[in-house]
Amino acid sequence: MRVTKHKSASVSKVAGDSAKTDLRALRTGKRIDAAFVALLHRRGYGNIRVSDITRKADVGRATFYAHYSSKNELLRAQFNRIVVPMLAIRASTSCPLDASALFGHVQSARQIYKSLMGPHAGEGARVLQECFERRVEEALAARGEGPGVKWGSTDEVRVILARFVASTLLAVVECFVETGAGESPKEMQRIFGTLVGGGLAAFEGGVAGKSGEGTEFV
Repeated sequence: MRVTKHKSASVSKVAGDSAKTDLRALRTGKRIDAAFVALLHRRGYGNIRVSDITRKADVGRATFYAHYSSKNELLRAQFNRIVVPMLAIRASTSCPLDASALFGHVQSARQIYKSLMGPHAGEGARVLQECFERRVEEALAARGEGPGVKWGSTDEVRVILARFVASTLLAVVECFVETGAGESPKEMQRIFGTLVGGGLAAFEGGVAGKSGEGTEFV
């Protein structure tokens, strides 16, 4: 019985230590994330170094790299967690994404997007493009088979379509930021949806040997 109690106590201690370690890691991760966002409000992404983030978060470089392999990975993780879910998949309309929530976020956090897309953005825009492309691939897969062509029927087609939609979204967001983000998110979605819907309809109609007339435009 004593041995059993001793083992039980040891297991509980290990579990407790593990929980404390996980909690500390979670708190440290949040400090790194908060420091990164604070810096994005002040300077371009390309001008932010890992040492700036660790100094702001009051952590060591080893601690930073225990959480993220690079500054780009930090941006990618935050963008995938916070921004990508704002891109709602629309499987039944000409435009595969509803980015209204994203445009609303751009309005409320315009400085961050300026840092990621402005003249001192560095690789920021490329990371955003990659995140957008992955979301678009999910959206196109959800569409299934269109009237004239199976969406993403080949690897090359999937890459081309995903890059087209993602690049269009990135361009619209960038222009939205540059012009002061004064339009409503609904209007920006209409512009984005018309551009993408028209492009995909033309592609689909061309492959099918049709004009694409009658396709719904958002």
